[in-house]
Amino acid sequence: MEHWWHEIGSCAGGARFELTLRGCAARICLMNAENYQAYCDEDEYECYYGGFWDTSPVELVLPHDDFWYLVIDSYPGRIKYWLTGPY
Repeated sequence: MEHWWHEIGSCAGGARFELTLRGCAARICLMNAENYQAYCDEDEYECYYGGFWDTSPVELVLPHDDFWYLVIDSYPGRIKYWLTGPY
């Protein structure tokens, strides 16, 4: 499955990140390692924070302690992103 992903890594719940998108709208999904693997395997997965965004910045808040991934689905080659944090 084509997508951009960013390994946030192990973080405490409540950590905040800011995502800035440039180029086009995107579907954004924040998920833990288990759900990210299911996503890559095209199995059923749960997105802890997600949706379709066409404006920036997007504030992401981790719901609990875990190992996290950020997934960005968009048109290949048409988007750039910057992730800052944790705050």
